[in-house]
Amino acid sequence: MDLYVASFWVFLVALSVLAWRGRGHAQGIAEHLRQPELAVMALCWIAALATAVLGSSSATRFYNLERSLLVIDCGLLAGLTIIGVRSGKGWVLCAAALHLLSTTAHVARITTPGMWRLGYQVMAEASSYPVLLLLALGIWNRHRASRNAERSRNSSREPHRRY
Repeated sequence: MDLYVASFWVFLVALSVLAWRGRGHAQGIAEHLRQPELAVMALCWIAALATAVLGSSSATRFYNLERSLLVIDCGLLAGLTIIGVRSGKGWVLCAAALHLLSTTAHVARITTPGMWRLGYQVMAEASSYPVLLLLALGIWNRHRASRNAERSRNSSREPHRRY
């Protein structure tokens, strides 16, 4: 496993811990997945694990069209788009747009079979870290909003003093 992939997994685990700690007091898994941060995190885990299990070996990867990665990327794109439209969160829509660019790598490979292997790989993997950075932004925004809501609840409980 190279440094690029290993650091992706470390970053994904760290964001998972942060997202889970800031999940709020929702009841049940369905209620948690209504939070866009946790839903996107679940999608990232599913896509990353599916890529690790279904992807070809690193020695032969990207020499030909990666059909399994095409299916995984299309599923992730559909999931990000649905979550983005339903939640109205700009960071999710931006993540979907970035992933659309990576998904077009497979279309480029289909239309240009002689495409350079490294070009295909860079295009296909280009959105992985930016999507995680956008997820980190979404988690940070949720933490900030929950802190502000807690402060406003605490300040509303205190009696107002007249001077």
